[in-house]
Amino acid sequence: MVIAGGDWQIELIKKAKKMGHYVICSNLYEDSPAFPYADACEVADVLDKEKNLEIAKKYMPDAVISDQSDIAVPTVAYLNEKLGLRGIGTALADLFTDKSAQRAFAAEHGLAIPEFRLCEKPEDAYPLLEKFGRIVIKPIDSQSSRGVYTIDNKEQLSEKVPESIGWSNRKKVFLAEEYIDGDEFTVDGLVVNGHHYPLCISVKEMYPQNPNISRTQSYSYHSQKHDYDLLRATNKALIELSGLPMGLTHSEYRAHKGKYYLVEAGARGGGSNLSGKIVPFMSGIDNYEYLIREALGEPVDEEKVKNNAFSEERYVVMRFFDLGEGVVERVEGLDFLKAHPMLIDWQLNVKPGDVLKQPAYGRLRPGHFIIGGDGKDKVEQEAARILEKVKVIFRQ
Repeated sequence: MVIAGGDWQIELIKKAKKMGHYVICSNLYEDSPAFPYADACEVADVLDKEKNLEIAKKYMPDAVISDQSDIAVPTVAYLNEKLGLRGIGTALADLFTDKSAQRAFAAEHGLAIPEFRLCEKPEDAYPLLEKFGRIVIKPIDSQSSRGVYTIDNKEQLSEKVPESIGWSNRKKVFLAEEYIDGDEFTVDGLVVNGHHYPLCISVKEMYPQNPNISRTQSYSYHSQKHDYDLLRATNKALIELSGLPMGLTHSEYRAHKGKYYLVEAGARGGGSNLSGKIVPFMSGIDNYEYLIREALGEPVDEEKVKNNAFSEERYVVMRFFDLGEGVVERVEGLDFLKAHPMLIDWQLNVKPGDVLKQPAYGRLRPGHFIIGGDGKDKVEQEAARILEKVKVIFRQ
């Protein structure tokens, strides 16, 4: 059973089907994008644990899983506990989806984190704002950067707090924390038999108009500017100290004063098909097969992951479109994009008549493409060519 049925669960369902399994998928909408790929489809809010448990008891699946969705993690863990199936447990699900609990855990174990406070109202964040001059506020358990804002003054704080609180699910509070300057990274990995293995790293470039949303993520296994060995070790320490027994991981960090400061870590793969397409392309590891087999309690080959050889030349660019604002007249360049020989994946949810605005959070980005190959310069040159060709013409 796969909890959640959006675009980013399609590859997981396809993999389970390819492995010969019967797949049940639950999601809030009858026309959910992943439903056509499943054998049985049931309408239920991802956050509704009891409704999903009712569905699970109807079918009695051998495993309950999800990917690329933070809000699905607690529901998956709950169902696995209730059905006696293998999972990460509800306590760890809470640790990896409650940002305040995760920061407290990291601080307890000596990992670098921004100074933070759990707040109920704007005034609760004043001491941090006065101390640092700039802070970040965010919900404690949302996803796709919903309700995340960089705050410079009390007026902004009062304006944005209601939205941040509105996106918090388990409790109507928000997290305020010191703004940490520096490059931001993602680390995607796999836990096998309790051991964490990093499978790919990206450095982010953010939207100029919104520093809380990534516009470009560039993946490689080495960096002349940053110590990737330290980044991998930092993330391994966090994951293994938590006791996470299995599954995919997606963590985000900022480089600051010689350390990597935790932004967040999830017990799931990265979105926009990061875990579905980029991780296997970069690493050669079929992370979905590992996830499914471990959830079923089947044996897995840890030595293959442990001794995997990563290509020094392999490089991937995931670029989110930054198309401007206005009423769409037409979209140009899609044929060039779809025919590109280095294309791994793409999505563009734009059609004539649509009104485009700058995205307020990640899920409102109009689309993206992923290209990859051997050689950084070649991949970046081809990404630039796609950006030249794919454009929106707005009505005058």
